Amino acid sequence: MSKQYRYYLGRITKGGVLTTDELIEAIVDPVIIRKKEYSYTFTNMYYDKKNNYVFGKLVKYMPVGEVETIEPDEHKESSMLIQHKKESSSPFVIILDHMGIAYPHIWNALPKEQFEKYFCELICEKYDNLMVSCNIEPIVDLRTFIERVSTIDIVHSISATVVPPNPLFGPVWKELKDYMEKRESGELSISEKSKRSDGLKTKLVSFMKSVLTMKDKSEEERISLLENQQYGISDAATLMAADGYGRAKIEGLSNNEKIIIKTKDNQKSFLYDKEPDNEEFFNLVKEELLKINQERYLEH
Repeated sequence: MSKQYRYYLGRITKGGVLTTDELIEAIVDPVIIRKKEYSYTFTNMYYDKKNNYVFGKLVKYMPVGEVETIEPDEHKESSMLIQHKKESSSPFVIILDHMGIAYPHIWNALPKEQFEKYFCELICEKYDNLMVSCNIEPIVDLRTFIERVSTIDIVHSISATVVPPNPLFGPVWKELKDYMEKRESGELSISEKSKRSDGLKTKLVSFMKSVLTMKDKSEEERISLLENQQYGISDAATLMAADGYGRAKIEGLSNNEKIIIKTKDNQKSFLYDKEPDNEEFFNLVKEELLKINQERYLEH
C-alpha cells in the first residue's frame, strides 16, 4: 500500500484587490520566498481550465544542502554539498468553483500550519504585498463540532472573525452575509463576553442540539428550521466560520469544567496518497466539497 498523508480541507479567502485569475497566476508562475535556511515555492503546477481546478506542490528546500554519501573504494562515509536540496513537498488541489483547497500535514517537515502560512505568503509576495491578502480558513468537521458544542452548559464568551463568502451562502448565516455585502465589509470581527455567571443568552448550543435530531426530518423541514431560527450576530458568525469563512472560538463550562472549542481544532480531513494523481485527487476533493454543500445547504 502506498504511503498516505492526512489531508485537510479549507477555503481560500481573497482580500484587497486579489482576483481569482491573479491567484491562479501566482501559482502557475510562482515566486520564491526565503525563510532562514529554507526557501519555498510551488512546483508541478497544473491548471485545468475545463474542470476549473489547480494542482501543485508547495516545496521546502535548502538552496545549498549537505547529503551523506559513501565512498565504496575507500570504505568510508562522506558527505557532499548539493544545490536545491528538497526537504519536503506538499501536494494540494484547489477547486476554484468552491474556493476549496485540500493540503497535507507532514510531521516534522511541513505541518499544515506552515503550509497555510507559506502558501498565502507566496500568493501575496507575487504582487509585492500591495493591496492583496490571502488566507486559508478551516472547513469544520460539522458532526464533531456540533457534538462538542452541544455539551456546553454555560457559554461565557464567543469570538469570531469572518470574511464575505463567494460564491456560496448558507441559510443559517445568510442575513450576516447580506449585512456585510451592504456595508461592503471585507472582514468582520466580534468578541462577546457574558457579564453574568450564568453565561450569554445564546441559542448556539440549543441550535447545535437541534441539528443532531434533524436526521429524522425531511429536507424541506430541515431548511425551514435553519432559516427560521433567530440568530444572534455572534452565533451566525460562528456558524459562518464553521463553513470555512473565518475562525471562531467558544469558551464556557461543561460539567463544571472549563472548555474551549475552536473551529481550527475541528477541521475536516481524510487520508489519501502521498503522490496523488491530479485528476483523481480533483475528483475526490470535489466530491467531498459537494457533500459539505449538501450537508449544510450551501447554495450559489
